[in-house]
Amino acid sequence: MAGPFNHINHTSSLLGDSIKDVSVTRGSPLSPISSVNSMLSNSIGDMTSGGFNNSSSNLTLPSVDGQFSSFLIGNILEAMSLHDDIKETENHSCSCGDGVAASSYCRDCKDYLCQRCVSAHYRVRLTKDHIIVKAEQKENNVEQHRQMPYLLSPPCENQNYCTSHANEVLRLFCDSCSVAICNQCTVFQHSGHNFQYLKDAVEDSKTATISLLSDAKNDLRSLEKSILDIQLLIDRVIGRSKLVVTDVHSMTHKHMMALEQRERDLIEKIEKIKLAKCQILTSQIDRLQQSASSLKTTIEDVKETLDSGEALEILKAKQKMETGLLNISRFCVTTIPHDDDVIMFVQPEPGLLHAFTSLGNVKSSVSAQHSLLSKDGGPANTVLCGTNASFTIHARDHAGAPRHIGGDVFEILIRRPDSSTFRADVLDSGEGRYRFCFPAVQEGKYTVSAWCRGLPVCDSPFNLLVKRNINYSSRAAAGTPILTFGKEGSKDGELCRPWGICCDAQGHLIVADRSNNRLQIFNYDGSFHHKFGTSGSRPGQFDRPAGVTVNKQGQIIVADKDNHRIQIFCFDGTFVGMFGERGSKSGQFNYPWDVAVNSVGMIAVTDTRNHRIQLFSPDGTFLHKYGFEGALWKHFDSPRGVAFSHDRIIVTDFNNHRLVIIEPDLQSARYLGSEGNQALQFLRPQGVAIDEEGNIVVADSRNHRIQVFTPTGGLIAVFGGANTTNGSALMDRPSGVTVTPHGHIAVVDFGNNRVIVF
Repeated sequence: MAGPFNHINHTSSLLGDSIKDVSVTRGSPLSPISSVNSMLSNSIGDMTSGGFNNSSSNLTLPSVDGQFSSFLIGNILEAMSLHDDIKETENHSCSCGDGVAASSYCRDCKDYLCQRCVSAHYRVRLTKDHIIVKAEQKENNVEQHRQMPYLLSPPCENQNYCTSHANEVLRLFCDSCSVAICNQCTVFQHSGHNFQYLKDAVEDSKTATISLLSDAKNDLRSLEKSILDIQLLIDRVIGRSKLVVTDVHSMTHKHMMALEQRERDLIEKIEKIKLAKCQILTSQIDRLQQSASSLKTTIEDVKETLDSGEALEILKAKQKMETGLLNISRFCVTTIPHDDDVIMFVQPEPGLLHAFTSLGNVKSSVSAQHSLLSKDGGPANTVLCGTNASFTIHARDHAGAPRHIGGDVFEILIRRPDSSTFRADVLDSGEGRYRFCFPAVQEGKYTVSAWCRGLPVCDSPFNLLVKRNINYSSRAAAGTPILTFGKEGSKDGELCRPWGICCDAQGHLIVADRSNNRLQIFNYDGSFHHKFGTSGSRPGQFDRPAGVTVNKQGQIIVADKDNHRIQIFCFDGTFVGMFGERGSKSGQFNYPWDVAVNSVGMIAVTDTRNHRIQLFSPDGTFLHKYGFEGALWKHFDSPRGVAFSHDRIIVTDFNNHRLVIIEPDLQSARYLGSEGNQALQFLRPQGVAIDEEGNIVVADSRNHRIQVFTPTGGLIAVFGGANTTNGSALMDRPSGVTVTPHGHIAVVDFGNNRVIVF
């Protein structure tokens, strides 16, 4: 055993002197091969002459502590072969002599091998580490092998073995696949990939991990500092809240003391008045009692005299009686009470009570989670390609109360359909509203995100669908509806004098089946989905429902016309709430006909016989009204349809044959149209709807047509009417109208008890 090891040690020493100038760095060639070729040959010769040759099949070489194994010898031979000239090759047979075509080439043996010999090569200990390539790669891989630093790689300590090739040590690392591999893997699964020493890969990974660990430690310190800072901020919030609570208690106590003092003063005054009145009346009673006593004595004396019957005494009795009555009249001037019982408390001005209910206020900073992001105008979540998408953030504090001052900082990030992103500038109105807009130039889904102090506002991120423009002109020219459904009756899917219609975000068409006192919901293809409602005045019942709309939460809002109220339902018909009653005061109705809702949930109602529209908060609280009350009501006569267009409200003025466009302040309005059957004229207009572009769609009822206008009043298209030749498009007094998310116009054909979709 000593002989072979001595030869190996000698060779190791020679090679150490001979190849010390050979560069073995990652990614660089083995060079200079030519300068060490003869040295390597001599070294191999020394090794084989010393007894180490191919016949030494029983020799086992160490692989650690600087000793070379057969792996090194195979790589030395490979390094020598790389310097040989490479010639064009043709198809070769395996060197086994069986005449089998060669599939591989051994660079160590310089022989062509068939697949069976390749397997045998890997089973023999002295050849299992040879470099074997595919035959066609013999020349192509020369330069690649010159680049491979692992050709002279010594085996690694703590060996791990390849799972794909038995007994093969994992000595290399494939950069292309990020996996440890053996020599055989370089020929087959990882041929042509970039490799490096496994040891070097470990060192690189270690260095990178140390760097990442350092970064992680810095991040950890930053996080710990942030946690400490936030905890201190929480402590300050708690401390500050205690101080504010003390201020509230102090203010309340001060006002309570003032109120209690006022209470004492008022009660003291009441006591004084009571004593004075009682003293006057008591004195009067005393005098009257004296008079009554004297008169009683006189009466008794006179009666006794009359009973005695003596003539002279009877004559004196008259004189005595007159004297007694005279004394009473002098002594008691009147029997009328000298005072009254008037003591009353005069209530303070109502404003004072309101002042107490709103006494003081608690202010806070903006709360992202309570602030609301909403799209301005048009459909809730769509906009047309090429237009500007406008949004508003309604700032709220941590109690959910609106903020009426500016100065808050919101960040806006918009993601386009192609996944690119950009930021939008925010305009501060100074009144708690923050607006921003951006051009929607790509068709598809935009994602709008809004943050304040790193937290998203309510309804953020907001998904906005950008669609192509709607071409009404071509549809009107075709004149053919894409869908009609419904007929007269009371069964599912049948209608009786329907009026209102709306469409939810999922495309369901919701119809107010008026004379059947119910709502029916249809799929977008016109098939019946479900219904709810019965005749009556209890919650969830109807008396001739007319207008219907859907809010952002998918709730259905219904104008329960003859019950003079508004009802709100879930999509499945579950009753949510209601507001309103018959009357003419604010918040009361006299046949509410239509209803509309905007992006922030405010509800507009046409109060038909009160000749006005009313505006309510999402919970039904009265906010504002617009109309001509009193002697001027004829200037706004029986409004019917209503719709929101951005901040404006569009109303059909039924008996005046026109549209009323009410400005955002609800103090002024302008008019569109006049009576007639020409373009821009109406005859009893009913329903109205606004599409994604802000175009106005009107059901021109007694002209039996639908007119579509631009936001400024220019005519775009007319559906139906006297010139219609297509029988399926003929309408009889169209009433409700809506625009679907797909851009189609759905109309309630009132006289024909059906729905038409253009």
